[in-house]
Amino acid sequence: MADMDRLLGDSGLGRLRDGVDIEARGTIGVAGRNSAIRLSLLEIDPAFTAGRLALGRAEVIRRMIGDGSLAANKHLSIPLVPLRVGLVTSRGSAAHGDFTDQLRRSSFRFSIKTVHTIVQGDAAAERLAEGMGRFTPDTVDMVALIRGGGSKLDLAVFDTEMVARAVSTTPVPVITGIGHDMDRTVADEAAAIAEKTPSAAGEWLVTRVREFADRIDRARVHIRREGRSALQRHRQVLRRTASDIVGGAATLRRQEDLLHRLGNDVAGSARLVVTEQRTRLTALGEWFSAVDLERTLQRGFAIATAEDGTVVKSVGQVSPGDRLSIRLVDGTVSVEVSGE
Repeated sequence: MADMDRLLGDSGLGRLRDGVDIEARGTIGVAGRNSAIRLSLLEIDPAFTAGRLALGRAEVIRRMIGDGSLAANKHLSIPLVPLRVGLVTSRGSAAHGDFTDQLRRSSFRFSIKTVHTIVQGDAAAERLAEGMGRFTPDTVDMVALIRGGGSKLDLAVFDTEMVARAVSTTPVPVITGIGHDMDRTVADEAAAIAEKTPSAAGEWLVTRVREFADRIDRARVHIRREGRSALQRHRQVLRRTASDIVGGAATLRRQEDLLHRLGNDVAGSARLVVTEQRTRLTALGEWFSAVDLERTLQRGFAIATAEDGTVVKSVGQVSPGDRLSIRLVDGTVSVEVSGE
């Protein structure tokens, strides 16, 4: 067994464990008085084991692509400010420390809710899937699934369908940081964001928040600049308006003075016209008094009228025998026109 672990470890696959297929060549013999069967290992084929792992991984990806679940988590909207982070990892591990240090060294107030779980071994897939299901959109903005570097067999749990589907069904975007730079698992394929290492996953979150903070800072500078510019423009408008108001007040005063003078002129002209008209009326009154009928009769005049009431002004209007009425100051007399 030790030889198998050594050979697999030398190939980069890691230590042998349950459920791992191997191809080995050796000899079988009978040893001891009890005739115990003894296997002598001659060689082991790491390529066979690596191939079986790759085939299993490819089959999981094929099934998840077929039902659309591999891209489900990628279709979720990435929060602008993912400050509430759910973390699924082995608490106290180097990966846990690397990830949380990235967040804590930033100037941002990240809130980290950690679910501790084993990340290798027979029960690891179930524990990891259970941990992923502990988070909801009400509690976190994103979930980080991280694990430090290891052999291919150490990371094989992240190629299992159970873990991959747990990632795809998480109701918030998942970011992974699993293994080393060259490692790529099915869990990475199913996650919304896949980073190469736990530190890189933490750095991605910090960068995401910093980009938003920078946008806010730029917006604040822009708003301040535009506000100052608008304030300056309105101050200029107010100054012009105030100047216009002062000029308008002066114009109003001039118009008021003009109206006052016009009022005085109109009043004076009106009084003059009234006086002139009164004089004319007085003269007309005197004239009418002078030609009044009664006064004319009193001066010795008489008015002769024909029988039809026509005033006789000329001798040519009457004939002998016509009767006339002569009105005098004290009465009327009737006369008959005679000959010459």
